[in-house]
Formats: sequence, structure tokens, C-alpha cells
Amino acid sequence: MDSRVQELLAQAGKKFKKRTNLLNLWQSIADNFYPERADFTEDHTDGEEFADHLFGSYPVLARRELGNLFGTMLRPRSLKWFSLHVADEEADKQQATRSYLEYMDGVQWRAMYDPIAQFVGATKSADHDFAAFGNTVIEVFLSQDRTHLVHKTHHLRDTAWSENSEGEIDTVYRQCTPTASQLVMDYPDKVSKDTKKLAESDPDATVNCCQIVVPTRNYKADPDKKGKIRPWTVFYIEKGSGDILEETSEDWFRYCIPRWHKVTGTPYARSPATEVVLPDARTFQSVIRTLREAGEMHVNPPMIGVLDALRSDVKMYPGGLTAVDIEYDGELKNVLAPLTQDARSMPIGFEIASALRDDIRLGFFLDKIKLPDVNARTMTAYEVSKRLEEHIRSASPLFEPIEDEYNARICNLDFEILKFYGAFGRPEDAPEELNGATVEFKIRSPLRDVQDQAKAGMFGDGLERILVPASQIDEAQMANVELTKSVRDSLTGLGWPASWLAPVEKVAEAQEAIAKQKEMAAGIESIRQGGEAGRAVGGAAEQIQAGMGDVNAAA
Repeated sequence: MDSRVQELLAQAGKKFKKRTNLLNLWQSIADNFYPERADFTEDHTDGEEFADHLFGSYPVLARRELGNLFGTMLRPRSLKWFSLHVADEEADKQQATRSYLEYMDGVQWRAMYDPIAQFVGATKSADHDFAAFGNTVIEVFLSQDRTHLVHKTHHLRDTAWSENSEGEIDTVYRQCTPTASQLVMDYPDKVSKDTKKLAESDPDATVNCCQIVVPTRNYKADPDKKGKIRPWTVFYIEKGSGDILEETSEDWFRYCIPRWHKVTGTPYARSPATEVVLPDARTFQSVIRTLREAGEMHVNPPMIGVLDALRSDVKMYPGGLTAVDIEYDGELKNVLAPLTQDARSMPIGFEIASALRDDIRLGFFLDKIKLPDVNARTMTAYEVSKRLEEHIRSASPLFEPIEDEYNARICNLDFEILKFYGAFGRPEDAPEELNGATVEFKIRSPLRDVQDQAKAGMFGDGLERILVPASQIDEAQMANVELTKSVRDSLTGLGWPASWLAPVEKVAEAQEAIAKQKEMAAGIESIRQGGEAGRAVGGAAEQIQAGMGDVNAAA
């Protein structure tokens, strides 16, 4: 066995062994909130009823609602939820730059949402892992035929990772069990002889393998076909034989591992939702079990009867008739009577269950989803903006980690892969402003939309309440605002794409043309007024001359 393989497998074994206690925690969380994923320390079988140990469904429903929320609110299919920008704001606002960046947005959007890329399914599963455990593992790579992206979400049970000195994950160990036939199909010349024999005798038998992604500087790696040593090396190893099935070097780290609430001293994060309300979920199950038992006892109480009087086949169903062997004295309670229970204590049980549901709801941030109620008729624009700012501050712990740790990272990873394989066309076709520019993603979310729309509202409010009244007193006060810039920024904040906006030069030309028209109109009006004045003077002169003629005649 290659010494590198021995070292890599030894490191992987240490990493998986070190997080054994974490698997127990994840199993407990899954048992209460995510039963279909509760196979960290137990095995699931096909057809198994995952939630048969639960008495109440609310904790599972709360996790499901939060997991679905991540996709529907932060990655809505109907909305272009990401956009490319450059760090230089002036260059980013130029028409040519924005148009090209939006073209790249479109290419990446189609590549990600191509059904064969499996982006929707992978992120759907990853969202619920993120909500329940605070970590999720998504692998992005190009298909073997180099025609499309592939997104895969891997089980946390099978994955371990470590950080570098900057706190970034740079090493991943993943256990996998492909079938023997799959290995022979994908690596026909590199699989071991035992695997080839197994593929012939039992094609569906699984083979233990391990995929390891490490920084190239840490291990001796082979250069690629162009002789270049790239930052990361991917090893795919058959554990039984120690054969390296695949060794490739890449310019990008192929794993996107969002982490919600990071804890100092460990590379694994926690979910602030399930971490806080796990005791409440356990108590909730106990309370619901007690209430159900109490309800059953009240509706179908245990019975007490005279053994010597009753036959064995007592009919306990509604309308059932049971015969007795002694003379009936008019009162059935002397023969068969229920053990009555005091049901007055049940309401407090319902109150406890309701309080636990509220705590779980708050723990899963479900009270932060909806925007606050604002009434534009009774509230001023300032009051509305302050109410929205308060909502943004309270919802930031939910949305910001998703935007930065999750959505932005997977967008950057997809972009790097697409760019490397030339999906965006030739670099020389890009505008000069993009040469050497730092490209970054901006993620749209309800909070960012509220912020951008608030800016547009500020402009409209300031224009209506201050600038227009001031300009009626002094027209020069309109010079206080860069009107073109303010209008364009407001429209962009409302979500207008660059293709809807005319170039700034065209606006300047229109302003110049309108100014010339006003100037010409003013000149024409001046001439007209001058002509009327001239005619008035001429008429007066004629009247004077006529008057002088009359005077002379009289003389």
C-alpha cells in the first residue's frame, strides 16, 4: 500500500473516531426533530416507520417548516436570488459591465437549475440538515462527460473535516460504499482484482471506499496533464486494497460546508434552533404521551366487576350487552362499573403542551418569518421604516448565516467551476473594466429587499416632503440632489435589472435636448413679446401723428 494512502487513511480514521460523541448528539436531535435522518448510530431498513417512537409531531413539523423556509425565502425559483458584482462600485454601475455580469448570471442560473445538475434536490436535503444539525455537506463537481454540474448532499455521518489556521475548512474525509459494478464501470482499469470478481458474482455488493480532499501542499501530489500543481488534491481510495482509484488536482475546494453557529475549539457547528429546544422536545413527547393516556383512560376507563357474576367475554364496545349469572337488582354498578378518573387535571396538561409548542416555535425562529404589520394610512413613513429596521435586526441571526455561509459559498463554487471550463465564453470578450476585477456575489433575501426598498422609499419621501416644497420657494434648492443618480439607485433598489435602464449618457443627452428646447421656446416667446411691443409702439406713434394732424388743422 502506498505510504501516502496509509497516512491519509490513518488521518481519516482519527477524525471519524474523534467525533463519536457528536454522532450521539446528532442521533438524539434526529430522533426528536428529523426521524428520517436518525441513522447516525442506528441502521434504517426499507419500509421502516421512522417516527413510531414519537407521540406528538410538532417538533418535526417545526424543523420541516424552518428547513422549507430556507429554500422558499432565500432561494426562490421565481426570483433571481443572486447577482454578480465587482468590488469597484463605479465600474459595477457602468452599463457595459452590468450587462455582461447579468449575462454571466443567466449562464450560471441555467447551469445550476438544469435538472440534471440536481441542485434543487441537493439543497432541499441540505436545508433540513442545516436546520437540524447546523452543518450540511454539499459536493459540487463536473460530470464525467464534462457537460454539466452535479450537486450532491452527503450524510453528516459519513463526513469529517478539519480547518486551517484561518478557520476555513480545507480538508474533508468522506466514507462511501459504492457497489462493485459502479466501481468497475467508473474505474475499469484501476479497481482491484477482488472488486472485479465481486462485480461478476454479486454486482450489487458494496465496497468500502474513501474520498479525501486535502491541500496539495500537505501531501505529495502528482501534477495534472499540463504539469501544474493545483491548490487541492482529491483522492478516491479503495480501502480494502489501498488502490488509488482517482487522483486529481483542482483550483477550487469542491465541498461547500455551511456552518450555522460555530463553536470555538471545534470545526463542527451547532444549530441554535435544535440546541436550545431539545429538552423542550423531549418534555413535549412525555406530556403528549401522558395526555393521550389520560384521554384514553377517560373515554375508555378500566372496569371493575364481580368475578363470580360476570362471564369472561365482557363486551366493552359501545352498545355491547354482557349477561350475568346472578339476579339483576336494578343497578349495574353492583356487577360491572368503571373506575372513574378525575379529569379536572387535564387542562393544565394542555397548557403545558401549548407552552412547549410556543417555546419550540420561538426556538426555530418561526416568529421571525413574517414582516411586521404596518399601516401606511395611520403610520408615517418614518414609523414604517423604523418598524422594518426592528424586524431586520431581530431576523438577522436567521438570514445572515444562510446568505454568507451557504448561498454565497455555493454560488462562488459553481462560478469557479463554470469559469474554469469556459462556460462564460472567452475572457477577451468581457469589458475592460472586468480585467483583474474582484468578482463577488450579492445574495437577495427578504431582508435585503426590505433594505433596498427602504432606500427607494427614503428618496421618494425626501423628494415629496422636503425638496419639492423647498423648490417652490427657491428653485435652486433642487441642485442639492444628484437626481439622475438617485433615481437610478432607487430603481435598482426596487429590483430593476440593468437592461431596463438606459445609459447615463442617453439621460444626459435628453436633459441637454430638453434644455435647448426650453431655451428656444424662451427665445421665441421673447421675440413674440418684442413683436407685440413693437406693434404697440407703432400704434401709439400713429395715434400721436394723427393727433398732431388734428391740432395743425385746427390751427
